[in-house]
Amino acid sequence: MRRWLDQPDQPLPLPDLALPTGEGPLVWLRIGAGYDQVGPEDGNVPPALIQLLMQMRRRGLQIAVSRAVGGMPDLSKRGVSSVPDAVLSDAQAAAQLAAMQPDAVLLVGPDLPGPLIDAASARDIPVILAETRLSPPRRGWVVPGLGRRSWLSQLTLLLLPDPASRDAALEMGAPPERIEVTGPITLTREPLKHLEAERAALAEAFKGRQVWLAVNVTEAEEDALIEAQLTVLRYSHRAMLIVLPDDPRRAEAMAARMSDAGLVVAQRNLDEDPTEEVSVYLADDLFELGLWYRLAPSTFMGSTLYGPTDTARDPFEAASLGSAAIHGPLDGPYTAEWAQLDGAAAARRVEDAAGLSQAVVALLAADQAAQIAANAWSVSTGGEGVANRIAHAVRDTILGDSA
Repeated sequence: MRRWLDQPDQPLPLPDLALPTGEGPLVWLRIGAGYDQVGPEDGNVPPALIQLLMQMRRRGLQIAVSRAVGGMPDLSKRGVSSVPDAVLSDAQAAAQLAAMQPDAVLLVGPDLPGPLIDAASARDIPVILAETRLSPPRRGWVVPGLGRRSWLSQLTLLLLPDPASRDAALEMGAPPERIEVTGPITLTREPLKHLEAERAALAEAFKGRQVWLAVNVTEAEEDALIEAQLTVLRYSHRAMLIVLPDDPRRAEAMAARMSDAGLVVAQRNLDEDPTEEVSVYLADDLFELGLWYRLAPSTFMGSTLYGPTDTARDPFEAASLGSAAIHGPLDGPYTAEWAQLDGAAAARRVEDAAGLSQAVVALLAADQAAQIAANAWSVSTGGEGVANRIAHAVRDTILGDSA
């Protein structure tokens, strides 16, 4: 039996410490502040984290979970202990480690608890960082030997979600041999459905034409969209834009605005066909999104350029169906999703109307769109594999060659 109920000399900073009683190695998994996606069945536990917990248990690891900010729900149904978290000082971090006696600490999320990292290093307890997106340090904020640079150099392993985080970690002093880019833990999403007969018929109608899609376009973004399609037509005179407004009631007004700009528009709700002279095919049924994503090699995700973002779509809708996503600077409710895709070179971000035009023209090249779509596919479908890799790395770190 492990000795995790031994009491330290000083009072514990946390009451009611309940830990697993199995024989496997104990991992203290600490969820950092800001890692706060909501899971429908587990209160405030991120759904992606549930995948990681399941993989760790399959590896024979005992897990105690704490959260840097806010309470933890009951995870006993998953065989996981939840412990309070009040690591506020060097003394409290040392007391917590003395009480728990973990074989490793796994930090998940964006913050770096310096006192905990220092205390674990002093006790030769491995500390592994995972699911953390790092940004390059702001000029003048890193003092050699102090702060985050020192903490990163003490970490046993950094399992980072994207190359940008790896580059930031190197800049902040992390040893390169301790860094591995795993990709993010993402949930596998059910692709939007479609009618295959309809897809095949439209694919035949669009044969030989370069097609791109714009979804949930707001009124403020219409001029940028018109400018982009006019630019595209100068490069490919048969190019077709499929567009859905954010509000179907604006379809008639959008069609008129585009016609006034010199574009030839056909409206699907009027049963108009996308004939050879048509350059914009205007649809307004969101239930057909699965159809359009499958037909268009690239997609501008509307509401992200000029807003409002109320009707923003999940970017993984396009990613999971092989359409390279273009987006503006407004993330709306999908900050984490866009960070995952951008960090993996799995989307194209633009800042303004001119940038949108340039991005659409660039992605007319099939190889460029295909590369972004392939990266997005890897991100959107690789969540369970990433969770397994992290769990495996934790076990290997604890057990070494015997793992």
